[in-house]
Amino acid sequence: MTAALASIFASADLHRKLTNFFKMGVHDDGVVTQEPQTQQVRAPAPTAAAPTPTTKVSSTVAAAQGEGPSHQQAQVRVLTLNHKDHLDSTLFRLQKGWILQLRPGPTLLGRQVSVFTNHPERPEDGFTRTKYRHLQWKSDSHNKGDDTALYVEVTLVMAGSFHYYFTYDDSENKDKAQGSGFFLVDPTLIVGTNEVLQQDCVQCQTVLSKNLGPLPDWEQRLQVAHESGYNMIHFTPIQELGDSNSSYSLKDQHKLNIEFQIPDNEFTFDDVEVLIKKMKQEWKMLSLTDIVLNHTANETPWLQEHPESTYNCNNSPHLRPAYLLDRVLHHMTLEVMDGKWKDRGIPVAIKEEKHIEAVKNALHNYFLPQVKLHEFYTVDIEKMVEEFRRRISCTVPSIKTSAEEVSKNKLVIKQDPQYGRTCTIDMDIAVRLYNLPNESKEKIPQGSGPEASDEADRVVRCCSEFRRHLEHLNEQRASEIQAHLIKAVSCCLGTIRYQRLQPDGPKIAAVSKDNPLVPPYFTHYGKDTTLEEEEALMFGPKASFLMAHNGWVMGDDPLKNFAREESYVYLRRELVAWGDSVKLRYGNEPKDSPYLWDLMRRYCEYTARIFHGIRLDNCHSTPIHVAEYMLDAARKVRPDLYVIAELFTNSDLTDNIFINRLGINSLIREAMSAPDSHEEGRLV
Repeated sequence: MTAALASIFASADLHRKLTNFFKMGVHDDGVVTQEPQTQQVRAPAPTAAAPTPTTKVSSTVAAAQGEGPSHQQAQVRVLTLNHKDHLDSTLFRLQKGWILQLRPGPTLLGRQVSVFTNHPERPEDGFTRTKYRHLQWKSDSHNKGDDTALYVEVTLVMAGSFHYYFTYDDSENKDKAQGSGFFLVDPTLIVGTNEVLQQDCVQCQTVLSKNLGPLPDWEQRLQVAHESGYNMIHFTPIQELGDSNSSYSLKDQHKLNIEFQIPDNEFTFDDVEVLIKKMKQEWKMLSLTDIVLNHTANETPWLQEHPESTYNCNNSPHLRPAYLLDRVLHHMTLEVMDGKWKDRGIPVAIKEEKHIEAVKNALHNYFLPQVKLHEFYTVDIEKMVEEFRRRISCTVPSIKTSAEEVSKNKLVIKQDPQYGRTCTIDMDIAVRLYNLPNESKEKIPQGSGPEASDEADRVVRCCSEFRRHLEHLNEQRASEIQAHLIKAVSCCLGTIRYQRLQPDGPKIAAVSKDNPLVPPYFTHYGKDTTLEEEEALMFGPKASFLMAHNGWVMGDDPLKNFAREESYVYLRRELVAWGDSVKLRYGNEPKDSPYLWDLMRRYCEYTARIFHGIRLDNCHSTPIHVAEYMLDAARKVRPDLYVIAELFTNSDLTDNIFINRLGINSLIREAMSAPDSHEEGRLV
């Protein structure tokens, strides 16, 4: 039996709050003259008739696809340019075959403006995101001096997301853009032989591919959706899955799920493509599937040869303290499940709030003190003072240290790049600030004291003042780390409470290896050992296999990477972690992780070859520059690619940035989780 889940794909065409389109003020010459305004709804179609699910391809569409000349006048849309208008979070939705005119607004009159776009002039030119062309000014007035009649235009010949910007004085430097924005061109969805499926009429059903059974059985099971009136099927990933059997934890991005095979016959992606084509031609049904770019299953074979493709304790040493904290929590799980804490208020089965309070006390008073995580962020005072003593014993004292010099050369803790317990300070600055002559009345910036009786006394006094400053620095830094650890404990307790006590949680009371106190944040290498040995492991040759799990962070900025060095998400335990997959580390460009970029590009290309659309999984946590690159590759294979996204940023404007940069056509909204009909209406 087909396991089908009805998905609500809230088309971006229907999102009034997300669609910011042109009002049509059509004059006799067919030119739209009214500029777009904030939060405008999409312009209605020229006809008042309700849309039909499919229509024959018109000559206008055919011309946009390069299939023949158009005998209809192309629709024109006008966008008004104004000084310093950067509209990255504003949506403009257009269709192929239309003409976009960009006209100078009042703030640009009298200026020498140059307009550029990366939309190609001809379909055969192809799309390159970084390749811009200079648009030439035209005029619809016989008066050459009439700036109000100037415009540049773009004939929309290709679907996707495109960027424009304008500069002054013939400058082509995009960094000096005085205004910019995006415009989205919808793909043309063709079913049957030459019928257009309107996006407003998409009726999509999700099927759990892993439950479809052997590939020869698919057609019969999918026929139910066809006869029920659906015109699009969303297949969850069809690749080989990891040990968790989660549909979105892929073990091998280039291998078909073994559940689809039958004895003596090994099917391939080509066999899936045959079925997809048949559904399009005979059933007039399109198909889409997911691309999962942000993570891969823990059991992925290629990770053994390419662990650099993940965030791990070798290439991301800032995660080492968080890994050690993760092991502390693991060891606590082992002790609790063995009943070692039963007499101290933590039974094997946690069923009451007082048990969680006992967990809190045990973490703060017993487990965390064992690893002294603050030492990864503070200096060894004795070691620093001894080095300072050696330096000033053979260095001529400073004549005077002014308050101005102190402010310019502030002595701060320098984080160890490898995140060991070896933070330092700038000893040159320390010597300049604290190696003072014995006759100086301004011994230190904080004040003065009696003169030293001899050189030995002077060194002792200088070291004492230097020590006092280091103690102050350590106290500040330790206080910051302690605040992070308090948050970490709070997050752990919240997870335990949800999993074991709350009515809306799974209520799994017993602590076990399968159900630990909290989900792990990292994979581990080898057998469980002592915390001391595991700390050594994260600095050793196998540190590459201590990989960070992926997940999502509530309320975090989706445009920033939560695994970056400046982030404390893993240390603060703020990640809702997926313990069956690890987070992929792309870097800023393909050369940063060439194997990973190439593997995922080929994965996206064959997916676009087989399917008519792509669902971008976990879009809000996928690095946006990575998604751009992969979707550009997919659109080279299928120019009219239909793109939907799982996108939850808690901000319509941030959603729009993703939509603009990635060319997203529809968004997924969890309408069934809405608390009332008003919120459900907003979502849909």
